Amino acid sequence: MDLSADFRLRDPAVYARWYGEEHRAPAWLAKFVYGLPELHRNEIRNTQYISGVGCNATATNLALLPLARANLLDTTRPIIVDIKVGSSEGGNSPSLASHHPERSGAVRTFAAVGHRHTAEVEQELGLTNVHLSITSIEMVRGVLATAHCFLKAGTTEKDLWRAYRATYRDEPFVRIVKDKQGIYRYPEPKILSGTNYADVGFEFDETTGRAVALCAIDNLMKGAAGSAVQAMNLMCGFDERAGLEFAGLHPI
Repeated sequence: MDLSADFRLRDPAVYARWYGEEHRAPAWLAKFVYGLPELHRNEIRNTQYISGVGCNATATNLALLPLARANLLDTTRPIIVDIKVGSSEGGNSPSLASHHPERSGAVRTFAAVGHRHTAEVEQELGLTNVHLSITSIEMVRGVLATAHCFLKAGTTEKDLWRAYRATYRDEPFVRIVKDKQGIYRYPEPKILSGTNYADVGFEFDETTGRAVALCAIDNLMKGAAGSAVQAMNLMCGFDERAGLEFAGLHPI
């Protein structure tokens, strides 16, 4: 299991485009299965090679997956994904930008265009018109992906409910969060810290055809180590949920 980005993309030409260099082991790319169980559960059970997942890609993929599977997206129009992230996404190499006194009170866009995780989303969802923008906020861990897209003419909110329920009704770690009132009407990274859960939600304006698809995760869990353990459980024939059922501390 490789948690780097080396084996996430299947096409060496796509890797070169997004990472700025030729892949050093292109013959190995086809051996790896992308390590997000919600997308590749059966393949993960039957492989010996798993790639890691990008945290921003995971949140985006899970937000949009029901719409893509149900063929509801108007793919002639761009999909714009605004992603808010915490400081832990900056990796383990400190810098002035990631220093917490400097980050206090900050809302800082650091990848307005061209984020590498875009390639994972397009590959896994079969899309070609996805655009990610990443903004760091005053949060240590967590990702909130807000995807703005347009749906095909004639789509109704009931179609979205059917799509999300069909996609996630049997998923042990994905929950649909969509309420008319209260603090947590939509997915919120704060309540997912330390968990392998992904909360998804949506809103839809039938008059314009615009949908907003949301997903919140802990980038260190569902966006990295949690998905890796989940994939390992599947590979080894363990209970998929083993070691991953911590539900979080907030709200208590």
